Amino acid sequence: MLVVLVGAIATAVILQGAFDASDHQKAERAVRGYRVGDGPTLGERVERETPGGGWATEITHGCRGIVEVTYLTQAGPRYVFEYDVPAHAIHPCNEAARKLLAALPPPSRPSR
Repeated sequence: MLVVLVGAIATAVILQGAFDASDHQKAERAVRGYRVGDGPTLGERVERETPGGGWATEITHGCRGIVEVTYLTQAGPRYVFEYDVPAHAIHPCNEAARKLLAALPPPSRPSR
């Protein structure tokens, strides 16, 4: 019985780790790759404005699938976004991220 319990717990831990790793990858890829029209991606814009930084992710609401994606740099602003994995939505979490998203051109509407 103890072996079954240990096996079940180990399986749950391994599966949760796999889901978490997938959420980290999806969130960073979605934020960095977000593009409006033919312009540069969000990641390219951030890296051009404050070069030399690095990307980091942290799961802030695991049950809801919310991942915080941050671009950190020694000098210059820090950009913080939340990525909602189930809804595939990006939200700004600080003023630098708000300004950057507000500066993007509005998405073009598909023609009918």
